[in-house]
Amino acid sequence: VDLKDEVVETPLSIAPTAKHGTNEEFEAAKLASLGAASFLTAMTVFSENADAIQMPKELTLSSGSFDPNSFVPVCSASDGLYRFFQASAKSIVGADNFQEYGPLIASGLLRVRLELCVVESFFNEAVGPFIRQNGLSWVLPLHETVETFLAGTVFAIATTFILVGSTKILTVIFTFADFLIGGPLRLFGGFAFDRARGRPVTLDLGFGPFKTRVVGPKDYDVEKSDDWNVDLSSAGPADLAIIVVSGGAKAVGSGIKLLRDLLDAIDLFVGKSLVLWMTAYVGIKFLHFKVFPDFPPF
Repeated sequence: VDLKDEVVETPLSIAPTAKHGTNEEFEAAKLASLGAASFLTAMTVFSENADAIQMPKELTLSSGSFDPNSFVPVCSASDGLYRFFQASAKSIVGADNFQEYGPLIASGLLRVRLELCVVESFFNEAVGPFIRQNGLSWVLPLHETVETFLAGTVFAIATTFILVGSTKILTVIFTFADFLIGGPLRLFGGFAFDRARGRPVTLDLGFGPFKTRVVGPKDYDVEKSDDWNVDLSSAGPADLAIIVVSGGAKAVGSGIKLLRDLLDAIDLFVGKSLVLWMTAYVGIKFLHFKVFPDFPPF
């Protein structure tokens, strides 16, 4: 048998001829080849350095202070706030009613204390010591390693879960504090502070251009920049004492309002933007760690 006539030269580029099937079969084969190549590339990317992130044979982290059954976080500030709320509830409802409704009051306050303790313990016992030991080089380093990638990712995910729920508790606490303490201090302290400085009593109703003066002189202009100006040259000892006490009360009330506004802004940011920012942060670290590990080239 002469084999020379049976030799078929195969070109480097496969053309869709009759020997290789129709155009549809060729396109399907090409798409399948591209899909297989993409799958293998993705598996290669995700499996690279997999041996360096293997779980240990023995979970030594689930022992001692890292055991959930024996973990007791230290929350001195939360404990003090719990004791304060407990004493305040007892003084408001009375000793007899506190004994009757004590379990309900204590169970509610303990859960509020738990929410606050999560934030306090996370930053005081986890984040703070880690930053003191390792610094902030793991946040966005020039070259990502397994350690920096895991540290940043775990920090971002844990911070999101903890702050989303805990900032609501802080906002509620300071809203009640501003309503019960800050508002009365600003109202009565500001009233006494203005009278001690010789300013007339004014009361405006409405808002913006529709504001109407119902109490006080019509031509008196209340300037915001003049709220804390005090002329002590003509103030007697009694007026000076009133100015100090009423001014201090107004300052405390204004400080509580400032803290409430600050926590409202933080809670709004955490509720609407923190998840997106943390997701983008984790995505950037993943791209830097796996897709562009050699960037920058120095």
